[in-house]
Amino acid sequence: MPYQRVSIAQLQPGSYIVKVLEQTGQLAIKHAGFVRTRESIRNLKNQGVLVVAIDPSKQLTPRPVETKPPPPEKEPEAFRAVFAEEQPKAERSLEQTKKTQQQVLKAAANEEPIDLSLVHEVSAGLFDSVSRNPDVLLYLTRIAEKSDMLLQHSINCAVYMAAFARFLNFPKHKVQNLITAALLHDVGKAQQPMLLQQPDANAISTSLMVLQQSTALAGEVSFWISQHCALLDGSGSPPLQEQQISNGSRMLTIVNMYEKLSNVQTSYVNPLNVIRQLMAMAPAQLDNSLLQLFIKCIGVYPPGSVVRLTTGRLALVLENNQKKPTLPRVKVFYHSVHQHHLPPRVIDLSRQQEEQIEGCVDLRKYGLEVRNYL
Repeated sequence: MPYQRVSIAQLQPGSYIVKVLEQTGQLAIKHAGFVRTRESIRNLKNQGVLVVAIDPSKQLTPRPVETKPPPPEKEPEAFRAVFAEEQPKAERSLEQTKKTQQQVLKAAANEEPIDLSLVHEVSAGLFDSVSRNPDVLLYLTRIAEKSDMLLQHSINCAVYMAAFARFLNFPKHKVQNLITAALLHDVGKAQQPMLLQQPDANAISTSLMVLQQSTALAGEVSFWISQHCALLDGSGSPPLQEQQISNGSRMLTIVNMYEKLSNVQTSYVNPLNVIRQLMAMAPAQLDNSLLQLFIKCIGVYPPGSVVRLTTGRLALVLENNQKKPTLPRVKVFYHSVHQHHLPPRVIDLSRQQEEQIEGCVDLRKYGLEVRNYL
């Protein structure tokens, strides 16, 4: 495997340094070896080292220093934006994210540096939207018109990650970095389209090489991406031990798998079945604590999904109810038994006892299109 050129700002603990390529001082590395701590990296930087060559085939994975995520603290209702008021803002944020991600994938395909300032800007926009009302973005993402698979997958992952990280009350800079990782985790597939038909792990090295062409990228973003196909039992790629996999990578693994299982373009996928598939992988392969929090974040019946009520009425899920997850806020619009439209009406299922959710349904079976009821 060829040596890789890495700036001192992107150098990670556990890297195997072969030689110094650029520096302002006179440091000479007599023997190649591992750099094990961030303090060692700071010492190199203080001695004027700018760029080094590393051997990517030799990598020590440092024990993650991240702590377990704190339990979510629900914001007071007064600070939650009204769905209808947040919707146009969330739509603008999604549109800007789409435009930026198209530029990112085009730059990667042309082997050009990625403008990370634009990525950070849309990450901030997604953070702001989920801070006001996360269910609006989740709703718009689920009902979005199908488009280029790589583009759609990266945007969907970014939205899920934004809602997830915000739900865990991470600080803004951490949430933005996690969103950035979600947007960029498959960027190598744009440069080598053949990777689109291969396992995700096959694209990791290409994605990391694409990202190394850009400056001002937080080291932890690349680190999370490098591990996002690792599984706790060592069966993933790279085959790491459980304690070696960082929380950010564990979150990205869950988000990536959930989106891929949910986003099947040719047929309907019941969101409850997706949750069951992921739960079957925990705790052996997926972090059970994080998975449970993710499910609580997106909801048993995710915003944007269509449900059938016990009365036969169909309703579009608008917002989760964290205290009563099986009783979300919905918009009723159609009667499945009598097969006719109903006057649209928003109801909070937790505030009535007349009807409950029987399950999720594929609206196309009724010849209807979900986006018509936006």
